[in-house]
This record gives sequence, C-alpha cells and structure tokens, in this order.
Amino acid sequence: MRGQTKNVKKITLSGNVYLLHHHEEELDNPQIGDVYLCINDEKELYSIILNNYKTNGYKGYFKARIYDGYDWGVLNNIDFFEDKINHFSKKDICFYNFPLCQERIEGYAGSPVYRTYREHYTLHLHVSGEYKGKRSKKK
Repeated sequence: MRGQTKNVKKITLSGNVYLLHHHEEELDNPQIGDVYLCINDEKELYSIILNNYKTNGYKGYFKARIYDGYDWGVLNNIDFFEDKINHFSKKDICFYNFPLCQERIEGYAGSPVYRTYREHYTLHLHVSGEYKGKRSKKK
C-alpha cells in the first residue's frame, strides 16, 4: 500500500564463501548467510567451464548468491566488487580469481544485507521517498 512502511528482509553474512561444483558437501547443508560463487550463466561459457574452473581462453565473471534459509538469492556484485576483481579475461584462469573474491566477501562477515524490490540483496537499505499523492491534472 502507498504510504505504509514495508518490512525489509535482512540477512547477516556468515562469512562462509564457497565455489559451486567445487564445494558440493558444504552446499548441501547451507547456513543462513552463506554465499557461493558461480560463473556467469552465459550458455557458451557455462557449458565449457562447468566443473573445470582451471580452463583459460574465455572471459567472464563470478556471480554471488546468498542463502536466505529457503532459497539462494542474488547478491549485488557492485557492492562487493566495485573494482571488478570478480571478472577474468581470456588470459586468466578463472579459478585464480576465486580466492580474491572469497577474501573480499569474508571481510564483510557480520554485515547485514537487505533485500530489494527485485529480490536482490544489497549492503544499502533503500529508504523510500515521501509519498506526495497523485500528480495528474484534471481538465
């Protein structure tokens, strides 16, 4: 409803960061606030690198997902990787970027992340502006 405050879901980062298809045992029983990294979902890249993160010759980036107790939600990459350390080039082996990304997210352990209207999780709580009413004019 307009003009009413909305309860925003908040999760505290646990500091546990895993790599998809590499830490399968840990991902079977996740805790709330656990994060896993996976490569971007582009079909041509995902099918080639799947289960083999030591392949080079392809560029892409790692995406982060956070466990909220029911499902894995998208973690906003811009908040954590503003310098784009989660990106890898054709010359890089993407597995070597994982420890950098892992260290960065582990540094935020204990920090709250908030769910946005797009169901992404971000470090910044969005504060709605004041409702000013309908702006249409009658003739």
